[in-house]
Amino acid sequence: MSSDNNNLIPIIVSNSYIKKYYLDPRLDTLPKEVKDALKVVFVKLTEDVGGVAEVIYDNSTYEVFTHISRNDDDLEFDEINANYRLSRLEKEHGKIFDDIATFCKFKFNGLV
Repeated sequence: MSSDNNNLIPIIVSNSYIKKYYLDPRLDTLPKEVKDALKVVFVKLTEDVGGVAEVIYDNSTYEVFTHISRNDDDLEFDEINANYRLSRLEKEHGKIFDDIATFCKFKFNGLV
């Protein structure tokens, strides 16, 4: 991540530690089916592997990327498996991530 952190916008966060899911309210206009599918996929991921999974929009490159991390005291977190599962999720749902990046490009820059 070479971008300025001010340009990084967490648009989806699923946290297994506090059992919370967040979708940036500016994405509220996405179709309900898309929002529901994203929630299911990310909550299932963090239920299975633990940690905190994020989809982050980079407003300087107009791209989205995913990231998964753990709390320092989480000794059961399997980073290799978590990153593998996240990578697989990116491949399986690549089209939706591309569409979200395009949506965010216009939505966050006042064009929608």
